[in-house]
Amino acid sequence: MAVYTHITAAQLSDFLKGYDLGTLVSFEGIAQGVSNTNYHVFTDQGRFILTLFEERRVKAEDLPFFFAFSDHLSQRGVQTPRALPDRNGRRFGILAERAATFLNFLPGKDIPKVQLTADHCASFGEGLARMHMASEGFDLKRKNSMGPERWKVLAEKTSGGADRFEPGLRAFIAGELQALFDSWPAMEDALIPVGTIHADMFPDNIFFLDGRMNAVIDFYFSCTDFYAYDLAISINAWCFTPDHRFSPERYRALMDSYLGVRVLSDEERRLLPLLCRGAALRILLSRLEETLEHDSEKTLMIPHDPGEYLMKLRFHQVEGLPRV
Repeated sequence: MAVYTHITAAQLSDFLKGYDLGTLVSFEGIAQGVSNTNYHVFTDQGRFILTLFEERRVKAEDLPFFFAFSDHLSQRGVQTPRALPDRNGRRFGILAERAATFLNFLPGKDIPKVQLTADHCASFGEGLARMHMASEGFDLKRKNSMGPERWKVLAEKTSGGADRFEPGLRAFIAGELQALFDSWPAMEDALIPVGTIHADMFPDNIFFLDGRMNAVIDFYFSCTDFYAYDLAISINAWCFTPDHRFSPERYRALMDSYLGVRVLSDEERRLLPLLCRGAALRILLSRLEETLEHDSEKTLMIPHDPGEYLMKLRFHQVEGLPRV
């Protein structure tokens, strides 16, 4: 269970006193997620989400950016969570020595990976494109904290244990990292569109209702980057089967729906395979770090398998995406 910071009913009741959200009835930890601590909170006024931000992944100084981007999308028709202000208008406070906020509860639920279909991918592809269109006009900027510079740090950090996961993995990562650095497009003179992206559009961050994409949550990796990179992250997350095999059916469903809303430039199409490789390496490295640092005595959370994204990276290296 991904609850890193445990709180008591007394602590939560005291924190609630600063809000007009009612009196605590009950609360329970939320198992999903690997970055922050989340609780369902039930009061006599309704149901809310409480998030405690773990400093290792989310910095308090970045929260205004995340909240503002979510608000921007919400105002343009994308259903997103809203950070609820306290009685003094502040959108986060301190609970258990963590920055913490209440979010409104959104209807719908995520679809488990084993239940994903091409229809889900089609609905998601349309929603992703609409979100990219809606993000235009958002003026705040934030550097991608999990971009190529961070990949290099993670590669160095995991180099001592990589070969314990798979013999030869350290050299494999080093070679791929160099290849990507040699070809990665520069942000400052980009030939492809740049804007604010979600950067973590995994199925567990998308709520469906009546078979359609209904809401997007968890904006805590959002940043300024290429829209096509956000698409690449999404292709890797949505277009592979539970045994990590590429699904042409899912891919075409996602891409056809995306392209029906937002047209990719020729340069975006050309760079998409490279961006998919980078997106796969980024997740491989972060999962490898989590696996090597995992302490089962401190958390019940089971790290995600780095091998999943190693397989996806090898697919992009050897076979690659079909034309769309």
